[in-house]
Amino acid sequence: MYNAWRLGLFVACAGLLALAGLRSIVLLAAALLISGVLSYFLLDRQRRAFAEALGDAVDRSRRRIAERTEREDAYVDEMLAREGEITRSDR
Repeated sequence: MYNAWRLGLFVACAGLLALAGLRSIVLLAAALLISGVLSYFLLDRQRRAFAEALGDAVDRSRRRIAERTEREDAYVDEMLAREGEITRSDR
């Protein structure tokens, strides 16, 4: 939702600047700059919520990766231990 608001703000700024007579790359650059500054203040709550949701998703992903790594390490340790038992009994 945050990105939709940002896009809407950019389009609104571009439209107003086009009505003011700006054209081409100057229009796009000015709209990008103005909408960026406005969104920093106007969309602060949405940006914080978006950042928190993204941070939570990253944390969950890191926990899953750590759990998988631990299971893989335990499996490899078990295989190496079994291999060591087989090697010792074969001697």
